[in-house]
Amino acid sequence: MHPDANSITGALSNEVWELPPKLDGFVDFFEKLPFCWIQVVNVEMAYTWLSRSPMVLSHESGLSFPELGLTLSDFEIGSVMVWRHPVHAGMVRVSLTSSRRNEQVLVDAPAWAEEAISELSRNVLRVHALGDIADGIERKSRKLCDCCSKQRRKTQLEGESHPLYHLLSVASSSEKGLRIDIEGELFSFSTRFYPLNHDQEDGKMTLGASRSSLTLDLSEFFRAVAQIDIVEEARCSVIDCYHSYGDLLLSVSQEGADLYELWSSMAKRAGSGG
Repeated sequence: MHPDANSITGALSNEVWELPPKLDGFVDFFEKLPFCWIQVVNVEMAYTWLSRSPMVLSHESGLSFPELGLTLSDFEIGSVMVWRHPVHAGMVRVSLTSSRRNEQVLVDAPAWAEEAISELSRNVLRVHALGDIADGIERKSRKLCDCCSKQRRKTQLEGESHPLYHLLSVASSSEKGLRIDIEGELFSFSTRFYPLNHDQEDGKMTLGASRSSLTLDLSEFFRAVAQIDIVEEARCSVIDCYHSYGDLLLSVSQEGADLYELWSSMAKRAGSGG
């Protein structure tokens, strides 16, 4: 549709490309990128990686990024859109949104990587005017009982009071780092994470590392279960975190028993009212 590579990023200043809802055409795109940011998003969290010369493997069910520990499912994609980044004019954004619009993968690539972006232009289904397409996930809050609603409001006002905030604040200071495991529909990942800083605002906690970041909406985390388990042949503390309806949101693990002991002491204090 845009055979002249030099015209591609110029065209994206005024239009949005709609691509087929599948992943098999993305291998060449990623392999031609010098770098990109990849972000996975759902209602409760967002995780972002900076990937240099991204390595990607194609398989029957989708794509995997071995360096990131990330897998994308071909069966859950509802739409694929390409346009200029809404804030950074020098970047092009690709969004892959799940059919239920509750999960999304965002890929931000440099606009000057025209050889890579031209790979996407070969598969354009439709061209939309900029502003005609509403993109993003549907952030519907789950209905809660009065007690849980009160807890959600408290977390939004006093995020530091949430047990998971305290746990991750302490754990992030350890040189052991963390492992984050999330099993979604559109994406799943298991990744090592070494936070350098953390912050909180309106109940949303952000932890930053050198080439990645994690943001959690603590007001959606209502229960956690701690245990000692074997992860990658090492004895680890594992914290499984659940939302108000009882489904697993993510697992946080760290080598050794320190994280488990911290969570246990917090649970005892809470149980005693201290």
